[in-house]
Amino acid sequence: MNRLTIDYGIDLGTTNSSIAVLQGNETKVIENNEGQKYTPSIVWIDRRDRLYVGNRAKNQLESDPENAYGEFKLQMGTSHTYRFSHSNRSMKPEELSAEIIKSLREDVRQHTGDDFTAAVITVPAAFELPQCEATIRAARLAGLEECPLVQEPVAAALAYGFQREEEKKFWLVFDIGGGTFDAAILYVNEGSIQVLNHGGDNHLGSKLVDWAIVDRLFVPALLKEYPLENFNRNNPRWKMAYAKLKLHAEEAKIQLSRYQSTQVYIDPLCTTNQDDLVLFDYELTRRDLELIMEPYLDRSINICQRVLRESQLSPDDIEKLILVGGPTQSPSIRGLLEERLRIPLEFSVDPLTVVSRGAAVFAGTQRLRQIPVAEALPGQVLIALVYKPSENDPEPLVAG
Repeated sequence: MNRLTIDYGIDLGTTNSSIAVLQGNETKVIENNEGQKYTPSIVWIDRRDRLYVGNRAKNQLESDPENAYGEFKLQMGTSHTYRFSHSNRSMKPEELSAEIIKSLREDVRQHTGDDFTAAVITVPAAFELPQCEATIRAARLAGLEECPLVQEPVAAALAYGFQREEEKKFWLVFDIGGGTFDAAILYVNEGSIQVLNHGGDNHLGSKLVDWAIVDRLFVPALLKEYPLENFNRNNPRWKMAYAKLKLHAEEAKIQLSRYQSTQVYIDPLCTTNQDDLVLFDYELTRRDLELIMEPYLDRSINICQRVLRESQLSPDDIEKLILVGGPTQSPSIRGLLEERLRIPLEFSVDPLTVVSRGAAVFAGTQRLRQIPVAEALPGQVLIALVYKPSENDPEPLVAG
C-alpha cells in the first residue's frame, strides 16, 4: 500500500507495548498472534539462542530469570547491559527495545501484509535527550527508517481530541505505567493541542507496587512458615523464588481491579535448605493493596498538584483528567484521584491502548520523507496537490 503519511503509532511501554494505525478518521490497534491488543515488553533467549518476545518470554520470567528480562525501558540511555547466561549474549536496553518493535512490525505484516518502515514512537514526557536518542537507535535497529517521537501525554490527548472541535479547554493527563509516571497539562483549542506544563518521575510506576507487595506482605508471611536462610532479593539462591513472587504479585494486583480479594497460590515456590518443597498460599485483599499503593499514589498526585500550581491553574480550571496506563483501571486508584484532585475522570478510550491510538493520530499528520513519485504516461498530466495531511475542517483548502 502506497502511503503519503506515516500512519503507524507505537507505544513502547515499560510493561506492555502496542501498535495502532490511522485508517481514515479511525484508529485501529493491531492485535498480536494471541489476539491481544498489547504485547508484554519482555525478551527471552533459550538454550539454542532463539529469541522470543511477549507472553512466551513473560512465562519464563519466573522459571528462567537469568535469560528473560523486562522493564529495560527504565535503563534506556544508560550503559547498562543485560546478560543472557544460556547464550552468553549481552544486550543493551535499546537492543532489547528493538526486538519489541520488530515483534510489533511482524504482527502488522501477518495481519495486513504491510511492511512499513516508518512509525511514530511515544516516550515519557520526563525522558531527556539520552533516553530519546536511545529510543531512536532502537527504532533504527528494528528497521524503521523514520521514527518521529511524541510524548506519551500528548499522544493520549490526541486520541481524545482527534476530530473534535474543543474550544479553549484544559486537560490533565495522568499517565502511570510499569515504571514511569507523567502528568501533563494540555491546552486544547479548535483541534490544536499544546503542552502547557508537565512533570514526571522516570522511576515511579506499578512495578514498585509489585515489589512492595512481595517485600511487605509475601515475604514476611513466607518466613513465618518456612525457615529460609538469607531469603532476600540479592541472594542468587532465591532469585527464581523472588521472580515467581513478583510475577504473581502483578497478576494478583490486576485481579483486584475486579474483585475484593484474590488467592495467590504457588506450588512449588522453591525448596528449603533441607530440599523440602515450599508451597506459598496467600489471600491478598483490595484493602491490602490500597495501603501498599497509597505512598506511590501520593507521589503521583503531588506531581499533578505541582504542575497545576506552576501553571497557575486550579482543579476547577481543568475539564477532565485523562487516565492512561493499566494501573488506572483500579477502582481504588480512581476513587483516590477523584477525592484528592477533584477533577472529572475520563477513561472512555482503553487506558492500555490510548497512547498507541494517539500516536497513530499524530502519525497521520506526518508526511513520509520518501514518497513514490508516479510517472506520467503519454496523454496524461500529473497534478501535485498541497494540503494538510490531517484536518478537522470538513471543507479544507487544497491547492494544485
